[in-house]
Amino acid sequence: MEEYYMMWLSRIPSIGVRKALLLLEHFGTAEAIWKACLSELKEAKGVGSFCCQAVQNAKDEAQLEQWIKELEQKRIRFVSIKDREYPFLLKEIYDPPIGFYMRGFLPDDNIDKVSIVGARKCSRYGASVAYKLAGDLAKANIVIVSGMATGIDGIAHKGALDNGGQTIAVLGTGVDICYPSEHRELMERIMQNGCVISEYPPQTQVHPKNFPKRNRIISGLSPMTIVVEAGKRSGTLITADQALDNGREVYVVPGNVTSALSEGTNNLIKQGCPIITEYEDVLIALGIAFTENEKQVFQKNMSENMEKEEKEVYDCIGQEVIDAETISRKLKRNIQEVQYSLTLLEIMGRIRKLPQSGYIREN
Repeated sequence: MEEYYMMWLSRIPSIGVRKALLLLEHFGTAEAIWKACLSELKEAKGVGSFCCQAVQNAKDEAQLEQWIKELEQKRIRFVSIKDREYPFLLKEIYDPPIGFYMRGFLPDDNIDKVSIVGARKCSRYGASVAYKLAGDLAKANIVIVSGMATGIDGIAHKGALDNGGQTIAVLGTGVDICYPSEHRELMERIMQNGCVISEYPPQTQVHPKNFPKRNRIISGLSPMTIVVEAGKRSGTLITADQALDNGREVYVVPGNVTSALSEGTNNLIKQGCPIITEYEDVLIALGIAFTENEKQVFQKNMSENMEKEEKEVYDCIGQEVIDAETISRKLKRNIQEVQYSLTLLEIMGRIRKLPQSGYIREN
């Protein structure tokens, strides 16, 4: 029953995380806060009369029973900050949620997690990199955390799921609401292979102010946040800033310097954020190492799902140097498309670019 009292405490609109924690420190349990009279509430240091009155006014037994019934009907769990399942990394951020609502299951807290975020209106390059990076990390048993938005977020979830991985989606709505609506099937897959979570109660609808706040949870669940693509004023940069504010690492996938979708990411690089170009960069940053045999097996698995466009370009490249213009003429394809495929093949580690020359295959 304590979890339900914790849920009640989290839903009192006039108190924030800090004052809720002060009350918990004073009374020990949320149930004790519920049972305390106004004069007893006022004995808690640092809470204030206004907050105490708000707590007293929020004691509505019929309302609490209705909320509990809703959770049971919708198979939603409330995980409070006092629950042993509450992720330990999330507890360490400046303003952790008192608790969150969840559908699905939380991956083991001991499994490494990486947050991948980026632009909603992403380029084909950004989509491909996010999908592959998330998939490769999923194969290495890394849990992918993102926000289930259109663009990079949704693609990162799909990359993890398509490669047998687990993933966590942090929503800016209630967990009983699918936003965007076209991600309904994706949401179901996420709940079968991880969970969707939100600090917002069930039935909370889409509101712009909710998303910047939820971003702190996306970055708070992982020691590392990877930004794949972001414009100059992208909301993704809020996630990056919150990660840095909480002492977490922010890594960046470099983008085309002429693309508006890469302005934000390239600016992060200028500010000193490290660059990610392949899954191994992430594993090294996390302190994970493969034996040489494991690495060879993993790279073989990575290469099996090469896209048709990339395979055509790859087949043009051997041990003799060849440039992008020659490949473009040979395949009768636009030079920009060929350069895009070449970039992806470099990221995969399948080819190498020689300075002021062209491309050769990697051994």
